[in-house]
Amino acid sequence: GNAVLFHSNPNVSTFSIQCEGNYFSEKQKSDLDVELPMGCNDATYLMTLNHWLNRIEKLTGPNYYDLIFFQAGVDILEDDRLGRMDVSAKGVQRRNELVYNFARRLNLPLVICMGGGYPRNADNWKPIIDAHAHVYIQAHKYLANVQRNKIAAEEEVHNTALERKAT
Repeated sequence: GNAVLFHSNPNVSTFSIQCEGNYFSEKQKSDLDVELPMGCNDATYLMTLNHWLNRIEKLTGPNYYDLIFFQAGVDILEDDRLGRMDVSAKGVQRRNELVYNFARRLNLPLVICMGGGYPRNADNWKPIIDAHAHVYIQAHKYLANVQRNKIAAEEEVHNTALERKAT
């Protein structure tokens, strides 16, 4: 995937967090690969992701990157038959929040793409489809909230300026 696509491009950094026992073909090397154990749960996954996002932010600073490309795989779900992790639907939603907040702190555009997702039971795609849908629903709500906060901050600056003029 992305590790192969950008392997020889010095302008792109790739970061992958995945299950150590989940390779169907030759493992491709990212710039930063974080391996998690099979059966990894919400706490382990989210603590690890949060740690590495914070570390990346501290090591690179706010002007290092131009764009974040988020491969929002849902094969980490406990309902996935191939992913070999046990992250709940709420855990996947929390993962999304961590990535969205990371992009916002760095003030970077975010490209979101689907990834993974294989139902345990071929007759029950609902958990997989719901997880994919929540990636985009959350992104929409997150951006709407960011926009509301931006407008409120602009209004506050404007009102403060009017108050100063009045006195």
